[in-house]
Amino acid sequence: MVKSIVFLKEELRRKMRQYGLSEEKIEDVSRTFEKNNHHIDTISFVILLERFGLDRRSITEFLKDVGIDDITIINIFGKVDLKKTEMSGSREISNIILEE
Repeated sequence: MVKSIVFLKEELRRKMRQYGLSEEKIEDVSRTFEKNNHHIDTISFVILLERFGLDRRSITEFLKDVGIDDITIINIFGKVDLKKTEMSGSREISNIILEE
């Protein structure tokens, strides 16, 4: 089941301040929501927070703070890594083979 998290605009701004985002970056996040009809998928949101300098530990705390469980957070970061790899177009090593 897909779950949505709903924030009042000022509540989200306050939370982002708590985690150290500058007012300029908070404005950028707000504009991103406005451009997307006040919605953003979780993966894109996490990528945006990382781009703005939040480390994964802080993002994890943020996600837990809004009620997301550990398993879901692990899945989110896995999808973030996959999406970032796809966006960069890199050809990372995906297999290690041991030959005799």
